[in-house]
Amino acid sequence: MSGAGKKKSNDVAKQVSETLKKYPDLVQEIEIPLYRTQPSKYDANPINYKADSDTRYADPDQEIGVFYLGCSDKVAVAESFQPGQGVDNQAVPVSKLDTSSLHLLKPLRPLNLVDVAGLANRSTNHKLRDLVEAKGQGAEGYELTREFSQACMQQGKTIDGLLYYSAVYSVTGSMDGCNVVLFDGRGPQVEPVDFKPVAGAVLSGDETTEDFLESLGSLGCMIESRVSCIETRFHCPIS
Repeated sequence: MSGAGKKKSNDVAKQVSETLKKYPDLVQEIEIPLYRTQPSKYDANPINYKADSDTRYADPDQEIGVFYLGCSDKVAVAESFQPGQGVDNQAVPVSKLDTSSLHLLKPLRPLNLVDVAGLANRSTNHKLRDLVEAKGQGAEGYELTREFSQACMQQGKTIDGLLYYSAVYSVTGSMDGCNVVLFDGRGPQVEPVDFKPVAGAVLSGDETTEDFLESLGSLGCMIESRVSCIETRFHCPIS
């Protein structure tokens, strides 16, 4: 790391440390069910901290693994099946649902999570938008968010991770639109409870996965007739 880069990281770490010390209420304790979607071929191992993750809150030094979860089944689904994840910003192909599972996990103890929105509001040099911007926004992309995440990792093992709102499914006044990223090396944090196929799953509010994603404009074609969709696969974005 260059001298300038190291100084910048040290500045962020100092800023985060001072802010959390001054406002200890920025560390929230949660103990609620958590959700995650992932390819069904990994159902036997739903807990996987990745040190080499290329994500928003990954450790820039790739030393501490991160593990992402949703605070509701809907936000977990919305985060995993977003338009534009494929080619040419195409909608999510329904075939992707058929090979994915929705996992329910429970905390083994109260989790101490840094409130990203609160941290941004209390940190005078950065706004909330600086901590939630997408990878492709601006020249630095995820650089700043990863520095803030790393700074939180360095506050000690009593900090389990971060709590942040979803950019694709935000719910005012509710945890249902929030995500959690857990840091590795804090001892056991969650354990799997159950899982089910994403396709056809009934989510909270008695809404199916397909209906929910259709309402968000995420699916490439209607699911109400899979046969019809397959027959017209050259016109629907199904891989």
